[in-house]
Amino acid sequence: MKKCILSLLTFLPLWAAPCESCGEDALCLGRCAYEALLQAQTNQEKHTASLILAHSWLKGDFTEGIPRLLYNILKDDAVEDSLRLHALLLLAQTHYKLGRSDSAALLYEQVIEKSSAHPFLRARAHLGLAGLLADRDLLRALGHAAEAAELADKLRVPLLTAITYTQLAFLTAEQRNLSQAITYAQQAIEAAQKARDAKQFHFLLSSPTAIYLAATANLASLYAETGRLKEAEALYQKVLTEARGDSLAFAQGIIGLSGLYFQQKAYAQAEKLLVGHKALFSRLPYSLRKEALRLQAQIHIAQNRLAPALELYEKLLQEAETHAMESHSARTEQLRLLSGIETQEMRLRSLEESRRQERKFYFILGGIGLVALGAMGFAVYGARRRATEERSFREIIATQSKRIEEQAHRLEKQNEELIRISETLAEALSTVQESHLAARRLQRAIMPDIERILPGSAIYYQPMHEVGGDFYAFTSNPQAARILFMLGDATGHGVSGAILAGIFVSTVQNLFQRDPFQSPQALLQALLRSTQAFLRTEEDSSPALPLREGAEIAIGIADFRTNKLHFGLAGRDVWLLGSEGLNILDGGRRDIGSYTPMDYEFPVYEEPLRKDVSIILFTDGLSGAINSSGRKLGIKAVRTQIETAEARSLSAEVLRDRLVEIYRSWKQNVEPNDDVTIMVIPTAALYAYAEKRFSVKA
Repeated sequence: MKKCILSLLTFLPLWAAPCESCGEDALCLGRCAYEALLQAQTNQEKHTASLILAHSWLKGDFTEGIPRLLYNILKDDAVEDSLRLHALLLLAQTHYKLGRSDSAALLYEQVIEKSSAHPFLRARAHLGLAGLLADRDLLRALGHAAEAAELADKLRVPLLTAITYTQLAFLTAEQRNLSQAITYAQQAIEAAQKARDAKQFHFLLSSPTAIYLAATANLASLYAETGRLKEAEALYQKVLTEARGDSLAFAQGIIGLSGLYFQQKAYAQAEKLLVGHKALFSRLPYSLRKEALRLQAQIHIAQNRLAPALELYEKLLQEAETHAMESHSARTEQLRLLSGIETQEMRLRSLEESRRQERKFYFILGGIGLVALGAMGFAVYGARRRATEERSFREIIATQSKRIEEQAHRLEKQNEELIRISETLAEALSTVQESHLAARRLQRAIMPDIERILPGSAIYYQPMHEVGGDFYAFTSNPQAARILFMLGDATGHGVSGAILAGIFVSTVQNLFQRDPFQSPQALLQALLRSTQAFLRTEEDSSPALPLREGAEIAIGIADFRTNKLHFGLAGRDVWLLGSEGLNILDGGRRDIGSYTPMDYEFPVYEEPLRKDVSIILFTDGLSGAINSSGRKLGIKAVRTQIETAEARSLSAEVLRDRLVEIYRSWKQNVEPNDDVTIMVIPTAALYAYAEKRFSVKA
């Protein structure tokens, strides 16, 4: 510990080897800097120790206290330019972590403007701007990364060169220039290896080994994206071999290699790798545990094991809540330490002022001392008394320091969590959003683009969240000259509803393609059997109990051999709008669910397949929309707008827009309370499709 403190106080260029006892341990580095700050005698020593302490807090994700810690450096006019620019860089990184991107950009630009004599700091500021602009302005981000690379090449600092070329590889890959990105990644690995050989370290940069492993993993991901899977696997294996002493890097390699196996559809191999290192992930930061759980869930979904996938998503949510609570507790403890530092500084300043007053008083007494020996004796007595008080106060400070060290030891018990935290809570939230976006892409991939497949039709699909439980399908069989279209509303919203929706869509399409000549009644009965078998689960030794899940479904089949429209309805109505008016087909009171009897007869209808009919299907999110007064729109209000004589001659797109306008006008600014789907299919469009695909003559 003493060696670490002495190295901090002589840390003027801010280049050094890692602490012998702690390496790059943010907790130990912060503790060393804290003690150095208490023992510092000059402003230079105080400012240097404050910078190291701020860096340890930034690495440990305690960002709220950093601006107060750096305030004394930035307000001191006599401080060296190097220390001031280092403080500005740390403050920019702090603002970026706190989500204040504009403030961070301004600080980085100040460093670039004032660091002409400090090319290393200038390059570091360019790197910061490149990372900040990566999501907003890719070309400007590339420009800043190129500036940083040029400065790094001139400085011949391998550690900085490795980071800049890793950043360039990432940004170039975002431009889809993968060959150039691979070249940059290879250069980054070479530079990182040089930094490792030279044992180079800087407190504003990560360790050479961490940068080397990150660059290697980045190159592996680029190889995987370009189809060079064997080379990617070899690099991931290299990361695992060299990261044996670094559990964080080793876990990142495990996740990368498992993702590669998942990409190759080697699900068993990927799952075996993750499960085999389950004990390792339990000791790592939340960000890696979250990634491992997400990948395991995707493996289960890919193998149609939806129940364990849902369990993993629930565990992921529990992990997020626990992580938030632990982070809050750690921040509270750090804020208490910061308050203790400020209190001690105020007491020391008060003591210094008191001693200055004493010296002044002693000078006056010295002039009068020849005349008033008695007064001088009193002054000596007062000085001794104050010296005793000062000794007592220093003993109190020593006791407080010992207590703080004991608290630091208690925090070390949690260092598996604190040392490795490198992402903010905002990143955790963004990951949840990424999961919803992935689910949205999967759901859109399952459901077809009906307006493109069936020109003249119209659809409006608006889930309550990123994904929802509403679904629709469209498929055909040329041999049978039949077209199936369907609309449904599964139980629930969000990811759970989307999973059920995907199951219903794929099941109906498979059942239809197996036997395209079957009736809608038979199709619904087969779907009911399949659904009830899926929704049954075993709980301990009790008999199988069904879940309260299901879906309301309306299925239509256009048969061009008999020129008939066949409908099978499970809780969803179908509206037929033609020249004779509006014909409503009642969907009955039972859906496809776990509590529907197996012998239930679903309502079926048969209608002539005329060319002047518009088939209208919608979910109950339309009629159940709630306005600001808490009232529902109701099916009657919707029907009134469609029963007009004028509506009979409207196109599918205009009919859909009219229904959407009714829905939006009713709810106005009120948040939606359910998923909404509207589908309008003219029979003329079905005839056009059949003429093109089945060679049916109109």
